[in-house]
Amino acid sequence: MKKWMISLIMTLLVTGIKAQIRVTGSVKDQKGRILAGANIVVKGSYDGTVSDSTGSFSFKTYEKGKQFIVASSIGNKTVEQEVNIDSLPVQIDFVLKEEISELKAVTVTAGSFEAGDKKRAATVLSSLDVYTTGGANADISAVVKTLPGAQQVGEQEGLFVRGGAGYEAKQFIDGTLVNNPFFASVPDIASRGRFAPALFKGTG
Repeated sequence: MKKWMISLIMTLLVTGIKAQIRVTGSVKDQKGRILAGANIVVKGSYDGTVSDSTGSFSFKTYEKGKQFIVASSIGNKTVEQEVNIDSLPVQIDFVLKEEISELKAVTVTAGSFEAGDKKRAATVLSSLDVYTTGGANADISAVVKTLPGAQQVGEQEGLFVRGGAGYEAKQFIDGTLVNNPFFASVPDIASRGRFAPALFKGTG
């Protein structure tokens, strides 16, 4: 009988030690609005849950003693609260502050290059390239129209480079702007025949 009582007491003690404690509460923001989908966990453990559509949560844990309950939600700062978990249910409410993300300015710079500056140029054409491009008649402007993404549309003077408008793309030869690289926009005005590659620096 005595052994039976001792076994019963030990069983009750073990059961009490391993008993799960329920943790309940709610999650809101500073304005009192419900935060659904917030994560609530016991720090350093796998015990936790997610707040429901009313901002409430409830879960059980085996952790005992002083513990930290952590609440986190996208767009809000993470909050930790210390609680003492013993044999009684724990009630804890969280108020999360909005986390303001400051975007840093992004500066995009670009440098100019000559026809022979191969360190910066994405596409460098030698005089031989210009002379041997089929249908270009050894004309620099005619070869430019054959580059990937470049297209002359209708009677416009400029090029469409991957879309956009003809006036957005400019052509420079040895640093000089070529206003009408393909033809003169004014009728009855004499225009050049072609830009021969041997006449310019970087292509010879």
